[in-house]
Amino acid sequence: MGWTKNFGNPTGKFGRMIVSSMNQGHAPISVWGLEHFRFSDDTNALDIGCGGGMNLKRMLNSSPNGMICGIDISDESLKISREVNERYLGKRCFIEKGSSRYIPFEDNKFDLVTAFETIYFWQEIPECFEEIKRVLKANGTFMVVNEITNPKSIWNRVVEGMNVPSLTQLKQYFTDAGFVDIKIDKKGEWIAIKGRKA
Repeated sequence: MGWTKNFGNPTGKFGRMIVSSMNQGHAPISVWGLEHFRFSDDTNALDIGCGGGMNLKRMLNSSPNGMICGIDISDESLKISREVNERYLGKRCFIEKGSSRYIPFEDNKFDLVTAFETIYFWQEIPECFEEIKRVLKANGTFMVVNEITNPKSIWNRVVEGMNVPSLTQLKQYFTDAGFVDIKIDKKGEWIAIKGRKA
């Protein structure tokens, strides 16, 4: 596996280094992104592409009686995420192998589904949005937070399997999937876009 493919599916020692660096490097945008959702004491949330698990930890702290779940395709990411959230594993934190196309949870389960810096690597995005709608409760929120929104970004050419959607494309995915009350916020190169399941 080329080192640039390790960003989309971290494996081995180098993959572990990438996941650990993402936990630190993505912290500012993650904190900012989570400010766009009002957590209750018992919010049930799913983070797709949970990586090193820091967003799960933040959500566990924001919803002290909620159930917070994470999925990832990377075994290395799952391992680190479970280590980070060991205190709550099997109680109110559940971390499973899965993808945006195949979410291993039942229908109408979550109040919030998030995707931080991961939609770049999704295949069949319209089908992924339908799968996300399946696991959301009525009036549940889906939120995408990205740092890169320029399809001409150098990362799009350097990182294997990466496809940076524009903000216009992202909004269209939400609209085509039937999400309503779509809201967009920007801070420099950061974007947060969210929509509600009707």
